[in-house]
Amino acid sequence: MSSEVNRRILLLKNKTTPRDPYHDVFTDAGFEPTFIPLLKHGHVDREKSIEYFTGEEFLSIPVFIITSQRAVECLNECLEHVSSEIKTVIHEKTVYTVGPATTEVLREAGFTNIKGGSDAGNGSVLSDIIIKDVQEGGPSKMIFLTGEIRKDIIPRKLKQAKIDLIEKVIYKTEPRDDIVSNFHSSSKDVRWVVFFSPQGTVPIVEHLQGAERSSAMGPFVASIGPTTEEYLQSYSIGIDAVASKPEAKSLLAAITAYEHQN
Repeated sequence: MSSEVNRRILLLKNKTTPRDPYHDVFTDAGFEPTFIPLLKHGHVDREKSIEYFTGEEFLSIPVFIITSQRAVECLNECLEHVSSEIKTVIHEKTVYTVGPATTEVLREAGFTNIKGGSDAGNGSVLSDIIIKDVQEGGPSKMIFLTGEIRKDIIPRKLKQAKIDLIEKVIYKTEPRDDIVSNFHSSSKDVRWVVFFSPQGTVPIVEHLQGAERSSAMGPFVASIGPTTEEYLQSYSIGIDAVASKPEAKSLLAAITAYEHQN
């Protein structure tokens, strides 16, 4: 098998725009990444979202939370249709987020006062950071920009801490119809398959259950974290690498470490 084929890696996620850190990190490391989108993301109602972002409630509250790159993309698309003055006001707000990847997307979009990020690997840790800031005198009223499907960790913890949280749903998520065909057309001679979430992956998991695997050539399986690892294990899928943090460099380090050891 050629070195080119040996370096092929399937990333089971939508490619983030305008830049995807997984594409950049793995390409720089000599891999050949291919993205397999599993989900369709879109605005719940873009015009109503634009109206909200330019309205009194959003503009008057100096803090908001946004933990999903999909939500950031929807926000950025809405901000393309507002005045430069309003965009500046929004970019100057304090924004709390989870993980380095979403932090980078926010920074590239023009936000400057970003909290949490690399120090918050999940919603529970981010909630603790927010609660501490509020207890030290920060604003106790904030907005959570989220999707139709979301975990309740952040709202539950913040409301328990008596923080006035307004939830605003701005995007929706649906499984794609072409998951299986996209996977089959891209999975030939792949060395690594990376799972980022259980959502939308059942057809791929079922394929891997029946696939023969060479211990020398793969396909090897990597997980972005322990939750997805447990999901794969429930299907008796062997996991060869698990990222220590949900970010591109940690995923690359886990995959590289496995290849060096084997």
